[in-house]
Amino acid sequence: MNEPCRLHPLAAFIQFLKTVRELILPLALFFLFGGEGEGKFVWLKYAVLVITLLGTLIVGLFSWYRYTYRIEHGELRIEYGIFVRKRRYIPRERIQTIHVSAGIMQRLFGLVKLQIETAGGGNEAEAVLTAITKAEADRIKSALFVDDLISYEQKDDTSLRYEATMKELVIAASTSGSIGVVLSAAGAFFSQFDELIPYELFLQKFQQFTHLNIIIISLITLFAIFLVWFISIFMMVAKYGHFTVVKKGDDLMISRGLLEKRQFNIPVSRVQAIRIAQNPLRQLLGYAAVYVESAGSAGEKESNYSTVLFPLVKVSKINELLSMFVPHYSVPSSFERLPSRALRRYILRTVFLTVVILFPISYLFRPWGYLSLLILVPFAFLGYMRFKDAGFYMTDEHSLSLRYRVFSKMVVLLRKKRIQALENSQSIFQRKQQLATVHLSIQSGLHSKSFKIVDIDEAHMDAIQKWYRKQ
Repeated sequence: MNEPCRLHPLAAFIQFLKTVRELILPLALFFLFGGEGEGKFVWLKYAVLVITLLGTLIVGLFSWYRYTYRIEHGELRIEYGIFVRKRRYIPRERIQTIHVSAGIMQRLFGLVKLQIETAGGGNEAEAVLTAITKAEADRIKSALFVDDLISYEQKDDTSLRYEATMKELVIAASTSGSIGVVLSAAGAFFSQFDELIPYELFLQKFQQFTHLNIIIISLITLFAIFLVWFISIFMMVAKYGHFTVVKKGDDLMISRGLLEKRQFNIPVSRVQAIRIAQNPLRQLLGYAAVYVESAGSAGEKESNYSTVLFPLVKVSKINELLSMFVPHYSVPSSFERLPSRALRRYILRTVFLTVVILFPISYLFRPWGYLSLLILVPFAFLGYMRFKDAGFYMTDEHSLSLRYRVFSKMVVLLRKKRIQALENSQSIFQRKQQLATVHLSIQSGLHSKSFKIVDIDEAHMDAIQKWYRKQ
């Protein structure tokens, strides 16, 4: 593979579509607010549109033609740039993971996208080959001697396999907060075109709407709720459909996606921690999402740069699944709670900002403004829940589990040899009450990630520090 190779021509078209997508909003604003134009200048807008699209297509073609890659002396060497040639050399020693995925366009042509992540490469892939054949992707992986990777269509004959059911995906979508994402996305879309929306007509229709039968109003409202719920389910199924985890040897092979098929490979030896997340609704239903923090894999932004191990599982089944796929990790049955003197601090921290905002409002709009102080009740309850859920447990001389809550309850399972740093801190107020904060850092993705337990007892802080220092 010493000869320079080019991507499939589809890569030029994908780049063109990507650029056009970025130009949609500027072009829309230009057409909407650029004036009507008169006489011979009426065609100016359309000329700008045609020139922009044609120029984008030409740039995409030249970028594709000038983009080459080859493997030489154990390095992936990439050269690109239309006018200024740039070179990027990636030695195999720096390669952490190689991800293979296939979006709609790639699947139509039987191609895949290959992403290479390296140590110190940030949250973005070091190199992306947008459109290559499956065979070419396998050849690249073989040439780079990345032994812990698998081919795109490789099948597995082991019994250690987990597959998310449609029921779990529907529950995950209904409890993930994606409904709020759909509503906010719709609001953002309409806000871009608020000058074109006939609000007076909507107001008139709304006045007519209010005179309708209450049953009709209820049916329309239910339909709107169902539509938003259906869209959120579609988004979840499109992303996590066909979600499977297969353990083969010492590797976890994760694949998912209906519209864009993605595949991840995580060696168990690179697992740094297991994180279990439960928002209040999932906690009420007895479900949780499980994430794996691994070294060398950037993960995804929406999952805090972690990799989803199980999108949604029953809490009662977590230990059973962990024993199958990552046998050194398990959720303890109980945790060491915080001392009761920390409760007041948790509640005060949670309500402080709300108090600062509400007191001026309640004073300026008294006496009815005092009703706004009722908002403090749910915040105080959240502070209590944070105190109640915070804790730790040292399972043995090698394992440590942390539990805390921001809004969702988190359980973090750690191994001593994976902890990069342990730090204790005490403020003046904590010292007076013999409390402390414990910070732990691990490598997650291509950076480090920290966890902490606030207002732990000093004696427990010393015990954790002693546990960490013990060889």
